[in-house]
Amino acid sequence: MKEKVSIIVPIYNVDNYLKRCINSLINQEHKNIEILLVDDCSTDKSATIAKKYAEDYPQICYFVQREKNGGLSAARNSGIEVSTGEWIAFVDSDDWVTKDYISAMYEVAKNDNADIVMSSRYQYYPDTEKSIEVCPFSKLTTKSDYKLKVALCFPSATARLFRRSFFVDKKIRFPEDIWRCEDISTVVPIFTMTNKISMLQKPTYYYFQRNTSLSNQNHKEVDISFYPKTIERMMELSCDGFEKELEFRAISELMYGMVMIMIRSEREKEEIRRHIEWFSHKFPNWKFNPYLHFLPKGKRLFIYCAEKQYFILLKILIWGWDKIRRTQYNGKNQRNGVV
Repeated sequence: MKEKVSIIVPIYNVDNYLKRCINSLINQEHKNIEILLVDDCSTDKSATIAKKYAEDYPQICYFVQREKNGGLSAARNSGIEVSTGEWIAFVDSDDWVTKDYISAMYEVAKNDNADIVMSSRYQYYPDTEKSIEVCPFSKLTTKSDYKLKVALCFPSATARLFRRSFFVDKKIRFPEDIWRCEDISTVVPIFTMTNKISMLQKPTYYYFQRNTSLSNQNHKEVDISFYPKTIERMMELSCDGFEKELEFRAISELMYGMVMIMIRSEREKEEIRRHIEWFSHKFPNWKFNPYLHFLPKGKRLFIYCAEKQYFILLKILIWGWDKIRRTQYNGKNQRNGVV
Protein backbone atom coordinates (compact mmCIF):
# COMPACT_ATOMS: atom_id res chain seq x y z
CA MET A 1 0.00 0.00 0.00
CA LYS A 2 1.20 3.49 -0.78
CA GLU A 3 2.34 5.52 2.20
CA LYS A 4 0.07 8.10 3.80
CA VAL A 5 0.56 11.77 3.00
CA SER A 6 -0.60 14.45 5.44
CA ILE A 7 -1.75 17.58 3.61
CA ILE A 8 -1.75 20.59 5.91
CA VAL A 9 -4.01 23.52 5.02
CA PRO A 10 -3.72 26.63 7.25
CA ILE A 11 -6.97 28.61 7.15
CA TYR A 12 -7.73 32.22 8.00
CA ASN A 13 -10.55 34.28 6.48
CA VAL A 14 -10.55 32.69 3.03
CA ASP A 15 -14.23 31.73 2.67
CA ASN A 16 -14.23 32.95 -0.95
CA TYR A 17 -11.45 30.54 -1.94
CA LEU A 18 -11.54 27.64 0.51
CA LYS A 19 -13.92 25.32 -1.34
CA ARG A 20 -11.80 25.49 -4.49
CA CYS A 21 -8.75 24.51 -2.45
CA ILE A 22 -10.35 21.62 -0.55
CA ASN A 23 -12.14 20.26 -3.63
CA SER A 24 -8.80 19.96 -5.40
CA LEU A 25 -7.46 17.96 -2.44
CA ILE A 26 -10.31 15.51 -1.93
CA ASN A 27 -10.00 14.56 -5.62
CA GLN A 28 -6.35 13.54 -5.38
CA GLU A 29 -5.29 10.44 -7.34
CA HIS A 30 -3.19 9.40 -4.35
CA LYS A 31 -5.91 8.07 -2.04
CA ASN A 32 -3.95 7.40 1.15
CA ILE A 33 -4.11 10.97 2.42
CA GLU A 34 -5.31 12.98 5.37
CA ILE A 35 -6.33 16.60 4.82
CA LEU A 36 -5.75 18.61 7.98
CA LEU A 37 -7.86 21.78 7.87
CA VAL A 38 -6.36 24.06 10.51
CA ASP A 39 -8.51 27.11 11.30
CA ASP A 40 -6.55 29.98 12.82
CA CYS A 41 -9.58 31.63 14.46
CA SER A 42 -11.20 32.92 11.28
CA THR A 43 -13.84 35.62 11.64
CA ASP A 44 -15.68 34.79 8.41
CA LYS A 45 -17.32 31.53 7.28
CA SER A 46 -14.05 29.65 6.73
CA ALA A 47 -14.34 27.48 9.86
CA THR A 48 -17.93 26.55 9.01
CA ILE A 49 -16.89 25.50 5.51
CA ALA A 50 -13.97 23.43 6.80
CA LYS A 51 -16.13 21.71 9.44
CA LYS A 52 -18.66 20.75 6.76
CA TYR A 53 -15.97 19.07 4.68
CA ALA A 54 -14.78 17.19 7.77
CA GLU A 55 -18.34 15.97 8.30
CA ASP A 56 -18.90 15.03 4.66
CA TYR A 57 -15.50 13.36 4.17
CA PRO A 58 -14.67 11.93 7.61
CA GLN A 59 -12.20 9.38 6.23
CA ILE A 60 -9.79 11.96 4.85
CA CYS A 61 -10.75 15.46 6.11
CA TYR A 62 -10.02 16.50 9.69
CA PHE A 63 -10.86 19.85 11.22
CA VAL A 64 -8.37 21.40 13.66
CA GLN A 65 -9.41 24.51 15.59
CA ARG A 66 -6.71 26.69 17.09
CA GLU A 67 -7.54 28.40 20.38
CA LYS A 68 -6.04 31.75 19.36
CA ASN A 69 -4.87 33.39 16.17
CA GLY A 70 -1.16 32.81 15.64
CA GLY A 71 -0.53 33.31 11.94
CA LEU A 72 0.48 31.03 9.08
CA SER A 73 3.43 29.43 10.88
CA ALA A 74 1.41 28.61 13.98
CA ALA A 75 -1.35 27.03 11.89
CA ARG A 76 1.14 24.91 9.97
CA ASN A 77 2.76 23.82 13.23
CA SER A 78 -0.63 22.79 14.63
CA GLY A 79 -1.11 20.62 11.55
CA ILE A 80 2.32 19.05 11.97
CA GLU A 81 1.54 18.17 15.59
CA VAL A 82 -1.52 16.08 14.67
CA SER A 83 -0.25 14.65 11.38
CA THR A 84 0.15 10.89 11.07
CA GLY A 85 1.45 10.39 7.53
CA GLU A 86 4.91 9.33 6.45
CA TRP A 87 5.00 12.40 4.23
CA ILE A 88 3.85 16.00 4.61
CA ALA A 89 2.68 18.48 1.98
CA PHE A 90 1.50 22.06 2.53
CA VAL A 91 -1.20 23.86 0.57
CA ASP A 92 -2.21 27.46 1.28
CA SER A 93 -5.96 27.84 1.54
CA ASP A 94 -6.36 30.34 -1.30
CA ASP A 95 -4.38 28.12 -3.68
CA TRP A 96 -5.32 24.83 -5.33
CA VAL A 97 -3.60 21.85 -6.91
CA THR A 98 -3.82 19.41 -9.79
CA LYS A 99 -5.24 15.92 -9.28
CA ASP A 100 -1.75 14.44 -9.37
CA TYR A 101 -0.23 16.95 -6.94
CA ILE A 102 0.56 14.21 -4.45
CA SER A 103 0.82 11.18 -6.74
CA ALA A 104 3.30 12.80 -9.14
CA MET A 105 5.68 13.89 -6.37
CA TYR A 106 5.21 10.64 -4.43
CA GLU A 107 6.17 8.58 -7.50
CA VAL A 108 9.36 10.59 -7.92
CA ALA A 109 10.13 10.21 -4.21
CA LYS A 110 9.82 6.44 -4.34
CA ASN A 111 11.71 6.05 -7.63
CA ASP A 112 14.58 8.28 -6.49
CA ASN A 113 14.51 7.30 -2.81
CA ALA A 114 14.22 11.03 -2.19
CA ASP A 115 13.50 12.85 1.06
CA ILE A 116 12.20 16.00 -0.63
CA VAL A 117 10.48 16.42 -3.98
CA MET A 118 9.86 19.83 -5.53
CA SER A 119 7.50 20.47 -8.41
CA SER A 120 7.12 23.49 -10.62
CA ARG A 121 3.89 25.49 -10.35
CA TYR A 122 1.46 27.85 -12.00
CA GLN A 123 1.05 31.45 -10.92
CA TYR A 124 -2.59 32.40 -11.36
CA TYR A 125 -3.53 36.05 -11.96
CA PRO A 126 -7.22 36.66 -11.16
CA ASP A 127 -7.47 39.93 -13.13
CA THR A 128 -6.67 38.16 -16.40
CA GLU A 129 -7.66 34.64 -15.33
CA LYS A 130 -4.37 33.48 -16.79
CA SER A 131 -1.89 30.95 -15.39
CA ILE A 132 1.84 31.22 -16.02
CA GLU A 133 4.11 28.23 -15.47
CA VAL A 134 6.98 28.97 -13.09
CA CYS A 135 9.93 26.73 -12.31
CA PRO A 136 11.09 27.54 -8.77
CA PHE A 137 14.39 25.73 -9.17
CA SER A 138 15.51 27.47 -12.35
CA LYS A 139 17.56 25.12 -14.52
CA LEU A 140 18.42 22.76 -11.71
CA THR A 141 17.61 19.07 -12.02
CA THR A 142 17.65 16.12 -9.65
CA LYS A 143 21.24 15.41 -10.74
CA SER A 144 22.46 18.94 -10.01
CA ASP A 145 25.06 19.52 -7.33
CA TYR A 146 23.62 19.25 -3.83
CA LYS A 147 25.05 22.55 -2.59
CA LEU A 148 23.79 24.31 -5.69
CA LYS A 149 20.28 23.20 -4.74
CA VAL A 150 20.73 24.54 -1.22
CA ALA A 151 21.82 27.90 -2.62
CA LEU A 152 19.37 28.34 -5.47
CA CYS A 153 16.14 26.39 -4.94
CA PHE A 154 13.20 28.64 -4.14
CA PRO A 155 12.53 28.00 -0.43
CA SER A 156 8.77 27.52 -0.53
CA ALA A 157 6.90 25.06 1.70
CA THR A 158 4.21 24.59 -0.95
CA ALA A 159 4.63 22.52 -4.13
CA ARG A 160 6.87 20.26 -2.04
CA LEU A 161 6.68 16.79 -0.56
CA PHE A 162 8.70 16.30 2.65
CA ARG A 163 9.42 13.23 4.72
CA ARG A 164 7.61 13.82 7.99
CA SER A 165 10.75 12.75 9.85
CA PHE A 166 12.24 16.23 9.31
CA PHE A 167 9.50 17.68 11.48
CA VAL A 168 9.33 14.80 13.97
CA ASP A 169 12.91 13.54 14.41
CA LYS A 170 14.59 16.88 13.69
CA LYS A 171 11.81 18.80 15.47
CA ILE A 172 11.70 21.40 12.70
CA ARG A 173 8.88 23.92 13.04
CA PHE A 174 7.91 27.16 11.33
CA PRO A 175 8.88 30.31 13.27
CA GLU A 176 5.90 31.85 15.02
CA ASP A 177 7.70 35.13 15.74
CA ILE A 178 8.48 35.88 12.09
CA TRP A 179 5.57 37.23 10.09
CA ARG A 180 7.03 37.08 6.57
CA CYS A 181 9.52 34.85 4.73
CA GLU A 182 8.97 32.11 7.31
CA ASP A 183 9.68 29.48 4.65
CA ILE A 184 13.29 30.62 4.24
CA SER A 185 14.17 29.92 7.85
CA THR A 186 12.47 26.51 7.74
CA VAL A 187 12.85 25.02 4.28
CA VAL A 188 16.47 26.06 3.65
CA PRO A 189 17.68 24.32 6.86
CA ILE A 190 15.80 21.20 5.76
CA PHE A 191 17.62 21.39 2.41
CA THR A 192 20.92 21.14 4.29
CA MET A 193 19.81 17.97 6.12
CA THR A 194 19.67 15.64 3.12
CA ASN A 195 21.21 15.29 -0.32
CA LYS A 196 18.19 13.33 -1.55
CA ILE A 197 16.34 16.21 -3.20
CA SER A 198 14.48 15.54 -6.43
CA MET A 199 12.86 17.88 -8.95
CA LEU A 200 9.61 17.28 -10.80
CA GLN A 201 9.60 19.33 -14.00
CA LYS A 202 5.83 19.49 -14.03
CA PRO A 203 3.50 22.12 -12.54
CA THR A 204 1.13 20.66 -9.95
CA TYR A 205 0.30 23.72 -7.83
CA TYR A 206 -1.72 26.87 -8.58
CA TYR A 207 -0.40 29.86 -6.66
CA PHE A 208 -3.05 32.55 -6.38
CA GLN A 209 -1.47 35.97 -6.93
CA ARG A 210 -2.93 38.65 -4.70
CA ASN A 211 -1.91 42.30 -4.92
CA THR A 212 -0.86 42.33 -1.26
CA SER A 213 2.83 41.59 -1.49
CA LEU A 214 5.24 43.41 0.80
CA SER A 215 6.76 45.20 -2.18
CA ASN A 216 3.44 46.97 -2.71
CA GLN A 217 3.26 48.23 0.87
CA ASN A 218 5.24 51.43 0.41
CA HIS A 219 4.56 52.83 3.87
CA LYS A 220 7.13 54.00 6.37
CA GLU A 221 5.46 52.03 9.16
CA VAL A 222 5.95 48.65 7.46
CA ASP A 223 7.80 46.41 9.89
CA ILE A 224 10.80 44.80 8.18
CA SER A 225 12.50 43.50 11.31
CA PHE A 226 11.67 39.97 10.19
CA TYR A 227 14.42 40.01 7.54
CA PRO A 228 17.45 39.74 9.88
CA LYS A 229 15.55 37.40 12.23
CA THR A 230 14.76 35.11 9.31
CA ILE A 231 18.41 34.87 8.27
CA GLU A 232 19.62 34.36 11.85
CA ARG A 233 17.21 31.47 12.35
CA MET A 234 18.07 29.95 8.96
CA MET A 235 21.77 29.91 9.84
CA GLU A 236 21.13 28.61 13.35
CA LEU A 237 19.08 25.61 12.20
CA SER A 238 21.11 24.68 9.12
CA CYS A 239 23.77 21.98 9.16
CA ASP A 240 27.46 22.85 9.07
CA GLY A 241 29.33 23.05 5.79
CA PHE A 242 26.97 25.37 3.91
CA GLU A 243 28.44 28.73 4.84
CA LYS A 244 28.68 30.10 1.30
CA GLU A 245 25.23 28.83 0.36
CA LEU A 246 23.65 30.45 3.42
CA GLU A 247 25.62 33.64 2.82
CA PHE A 248 24.17 33.78 -0.68
CA ARG A 249 20.67 33.46 0.78
CA ALA A 250 21.51 36.35 3.09
CA ILE A 251 22.73 38.46 0.17
CA SER A 252 19.50 37.82 -1.74
CA GLU A 253 17.34 38.74 1.23
CA LEU A 254 19.26 41.42 3.13
CA MET A 255 21.19 43.21 0.39
CA TYR A 256 18.47 42.90 -2.21
CA GLY A 257 15.08 42.22 -0.62
CA MET A 258 15.41 44.35 2.51
CA VAL A 259 17.14 47.29 0.81
CA MET A 260 14.48 47.16 -1.93
CA ILE A 261 11.71 47.46 0.66
CA MET A 262 13.57 50.18 2.55
CA ILE A 263 13.87 52.26 -0.62
CA ARG A 264 10.23 51.65 -1.56
CA SER A 265 9.00 52.58 1.91
CA GLU A 266 11.07 55.78 1.86
CA ARG A 267 13.25 55.00 4.85
CA GLU A 268 15.82 57.58 5.84
CA LYS A 269 19.18 57.24 4.09
CA GLU A 270 20.93 56.91 7.43
CA GLU A 271 18.79 53.90 8.37
CA ILE A 272 19.53 52.22 5.04
CA ARG A 273 23.22 53.07 5.41
CA ARG A 274 23.34 51.49 8.88
CA HIS A 275 21.75 48.32 7.53
CA ILE A 276 24.23 48.03 4.65
CA GLU A 277 27.19 48.61 6.95
CA TRP A 278 25.85 46.07 9.45
CA PHE A 279 25.49 43.51 6.68
CA SER A 280 29.01 44.08 5.38
CA HIS A 281 30.34 43.69 8.91
CA LYS A 282 28.43 40.44 9.46
CA PHE A 283 29.42 39.03 6.06
CA PRO A 284 32.78 40.72 5.33
CA ASN A 285 33.59 38.60 2.25
CA TRP A 286 30.14 38.52 0.70
CA LYS A 287 31.29 40.25 -2.52
CA PHE A 288 33.33 37.14 -3.32
CA ASN A 289 30.45 34.71 -2.90
CA PRO A 290 30.71 32.08 -5.67
CA TYR A 291 26.95 32.07 -6.34
CA LEU A 292 26.54 35.76 -7.12
CA HIS A 293 26.87 35.18 -10.85
CA PHE A 294 23.67 33.14 -10.76
CA LEU A 295 21.67 36.27 -10.01
CA PRO A 296 20.06 38.13 -12.92
CA LYS A 297 22.05 41.13 -14.11
CA GLY A 298 19.45 43.55 -12.78
CA LYS A 299 19.69 42.12 -9.27
CA ARG A 300 23.49 42.16 -9.39
CA LEU A 301 23.41 45.81 -10.42
CA PHE A 302 21.00 46.65 -7.61
CA ILE A 303 23.19 44.90 -5.03
CA TYR A 304 26.28 46.70 -6.33
CA CYS A 305 24.52 50.07 -6.05
CA ALA A 306 23.31 49.18 -2.56
CA GLU A 307 26.80 48.28 -1.39
CA LYS A 308 28.13 51.57 -2.81
CA GLN A 309 25.14 53.41 -1.28
CA TYR A 310 24.13 54.94 -4.60
CA PHE A 311 20.64 55.79 -3.38
CA ILE A 312 19.58 57.82 -6.41
CA LEU A 313 20.53 55.00 -8.76
CA LEU A 314 18.61 52.54 -6.57
CA LYS A 315 15.49 54.68 -6.86
CA ILE A 316 15.93 54.94 -10.62
CA LEU A 317 16.26 51.17 -10.92
CA ILE A 318 13.10 50.57 -8.90
CA TRP A 319 11.21 53.23 -10.87
CA GLY A 320 12.30 51.60 -14.14
CA TRP A 321 11.35 48.09 -13.02
CA ASP A 322 7.94 49.29 -11.82
CA LYS A 323 7.29 51.07 -15.09
CA ILE A 324 8.22 47.97 -17.11
CA ARG A 325 6.04 45.80 -14.89
CA ARG A 326 3.04 48.14 -15.23
CA THR A 327 3.49 48.29 -19.00
CA GLN A 328 3.67 44.52 -19.29
CA TYR A 329 0.69 44.08 -16.97
CA ASN A 330 -1.47 46.62 -18.83
CA GLY A 331 -0.47 45.10 -22.14
CA LYS A 332 -1.57 41.66 -21.00
CA ASN A 333 -4.85 43.05 -19.72
CA GLN A 334 -5.53 44.86 -23.00
CA ARG A 335 -4.86 41.70 -24.99
CA ASN A 336 -7.25 39.81 -22.75
CA GLY A 337 -9.94 42.48 -22.83
CA VAL A 338 -9.59 43.41 -19.17
CA VAL A 339 -8.95 47.14 -19.73
